[in-house]
Amino acid sequence: MATEQTVLFVDDEKNVLTSLRRLFYDDGPNLLFAISGAEGLEILKNNNVDLVVSDVRMPEMDGIEFLKQVKTLYPHIVRIFLSGYADKKAVVQALSEGCAQQLLAKPWNDEELGNVIYKALLQAAELKSKNVGLQRVINSLSSLPPMPGTYMELRECLSRKDTMYIDRISAIISNDTAVSAEILRWANSALFGQTSRVDTVERAVAVLGMDIVEGLVLTQSFFRNLSDVSVKIPGFDLADYQTHTISCGILSRLLIRKLSDNTEDADRAFTAGLLHDMGKLLEQNFFTREFKNIISAAKQRNTVITEIEYEILQSTHEEIGSQLAQWWNMPSFIINVNRWHHKPHLCSVDMDIVAAVHVADILVHMFELGSSGNFRIPWQDHEIWLRFDLTENMINSLKDEVMKSLPDQESAASSSG
Repeated sequence: MATEQTVLFVDDEKNVLTSLRRLFYDDGPNLLFAISGAEGLEILKNNNVDLVVSDVRMPEMDGIEFLKQVKTLYPHIVRIFLSGYADKKAVVQALSEGCAQQLLAKPWNDEELGNVIYKALLQAAELKSKNVGLQRVINSLSSLPPMPGTYMELRECLSRKDTMYIDRISAIISNDTAVSAEILRWANSALFGQTSRVDTVERAVAVLGMDIVEGLVLTQSFFRNLSDVSVKIPGFDLADYQTHTISCGILSRLLIRKLSDNTEDADRAFTAGLLHDMGKLLEQNFFTREFKNIISAAKQRNTVITEIEYEILQSTHEEIGSQLAQWWNMPSFIINVNRWHHKPHLCSVDMDIVAAVHVADILVHMFELGSSGNFRIPWQDHEIWLRFDLTENMINSLKDEVMKSLPDQESAASSSG
């Protein structure tokens, strides 16, 4: 581990802090310790910290509230929960809101804890080296776009699970014609295997399930808010971009289903694939001149746009998209996919989903389905690729499945308009 990096451990149990001190004493980063959230915030005011590891259950200010404040005040710091507390619901909720990027259980395994800290510090180093450029980009915006209204209303309804009804959700969606058309379009696509036509929003919600519906509402609202057809950038066509992201969503879902029977992860991978390149639309809308130069340079050099973005913006679509996802309090898997889909080895959570989107993005470029502003196939993480054990026959089969599953593009054009 790099000794110039600093880790802050926060726990109200002094014996826990003593154990952590012993574990990293000989070979590790600089260590700071606090016995409360309030003391941790004081330490952060006066020190450059790369990683915070906090207990969840503490008196006065618990770990969830503490890491919420860390996220707000120091968004570049990587955050980890260390918890033996049985209230999983609160922790899962906090993780989904992005308060922390990972959860470690008490009592811990020394080797596992060391590996997690090491990987988190690699991630912190990556974030720290790029944070100045990202901050400059964010500061140059008068404001980030607001969260779409339909999605806000739907998410509020979904948060009240004890009183949640399909008819209420369907009513929210039905008030938005474009979103309704998108939900129906996907419910009737080959991807979800319906033998009879789905012709009502309520039936579509039942067919797709809540994770898919929430993702589609967010995707449609996001694309509608940020896809400005009046902005013409040679080499970056919005229709091709949408085909690329849709194909990534379909492929990500198919890849997860080959890994496991986890339907929830498969549905989330679908949404993650649809939204993995959010930052490109922000660049197109808010940094149009710079984005035009990025696409032009990528075309001239026959390369991917990430190699040009740092030269011109000192940031990338990955960082900018991740920032928007955090601003909107999106689920952690969307934040992580946006940030790490080109460097999945640096991500410690939502790993299957991030891996699936990484591979899907490469395959979609190989299949030449749409375009995302790149002029060569992105870098492939060999170890991540091996997770899916893809043979040539399997790759050909996946291409056929994507082609069959792509929803009717004529309908897509009408619903987007």
